[in-house]
Amino acid sequence: MSWTSSDLRWMQRALELAARGRLTTWPNPMVGCVVVQGNRILGEGWHATFGQAHAEVNALNQVPEGTDLSSATAYVTLEPCSHTGKTPPCADLLLTRGIGRVVVAMEDPNPKVSGRGLSRLRQAGVNVQVGCLENVARALNRPFVHAMTSPRPWITLKWAQSSDGYLDPEICANVGRGGHTLTGASAGRHTHSQRALHDGILVGMRTWLVDAPALTTRLVPGRSPKRFILTSGQTTWTEGAPHGEPGFATLLCPSAKVSSSDMDAWREKGYVVVGLEGDVFSQAWWTTFKAKCGVAACMIEGGAHVARGVLDSECWDELHVLRAPAALQAGLKAPEIPSWPSSDTQPLGRDVLEVWQNQETTC
Repeated sequence: MSWTSSDLRWMQRALELAARGRLTTWPNPMVGCVVVQGNRILGEGWHATFGQAHAEVNALNQVPEGTDLSSATAYVTLEPCSHTGKTPPCADLLLTRGIGRVVVAMEDPNPKVSGRGLSRLRQAGVNVQVGCLENVARALNRPFVHAMTSPRPWITLKWAQSSDGYLDPEICANVGRGGHTLTGASAGRHTHSQRALHDGILVGMRTWLVDAPALTTRLVPGRSPKRFILTSGQTTWTEGAPHGEPGFATLLCPSAKVSSSDMDAWREKGYVVVGLEGDVFSQAWWTTFKAKCGVAACMIEGGAHVARGVLDSECWDELHVLRAPAALQAGLKAPEIPSWPSSDTQPLGRDVLEVWQNQETTC
């Protein structure tokens, strides 16, 4: 289908609005909506926060009740929902308000509901067109599309390293030492922003015990992800390890170790223990993780052994490497980066961010 310059203009505006919800909508997608009549915006909005009003609602709230919208067009970046979740169906709202035409960038990728909102609108006589700037819309919500169409979660791997390729000045640091910060404030905000785009975050037991990381989004808006710690199931409770209210963190161990006395000691300190089958970081392992833990996107922040395991599995989607300008000259070596070129490089204050998309995924 060929799109008019007006269609492209207003859908681009809707996509710009959608991106404003980047840090606060997950696990929902980012969605924007613009209501136009006579080449003039009547209302516009975006899905700002998970669990709150959708883009169509926020846009139509700007249009006075009783306005004749039979000749108006609603530009929406994702198929209007047709089911009642935390909010009523947006397709019904568009019908109630009498919108004459709806232009949608892409269908809902969730196979359980895909096409239903479009069908409801068309059956009611609305002129519905789909595919305007679809590739842009899909790129905006890549993790969401993946989460809806894959049995495993979207996986982002991240680490920070010195200019000469070290993660830490110590190869084997003492428990409770705390993290050794390499990068600056801008890199920290980037990391926290990435956390807000995931509902799970994973580190290895060694990183958990040495760094005692908070793994929160305290530097940006958005919800903190659930904390997961990978363990062999043979790690005994260690004095000085993080502890908290029941459920504050989850240990992932082999299923055979779930009921061990070692794991019971961690439970007493507030941990949930989940057993997983299969080779760690394989597609089968991640599929079970998603099913048991309900995580649609997981960020992995180390340490070195965990990062190498993820890369070797080839079961990941994005890699973010933050390079600090200072050299360490010795210490814990960073993993080898992928052999293909990075997809994005940008300065973050005094540091440099490189991003890779996985070109060799086997899962």
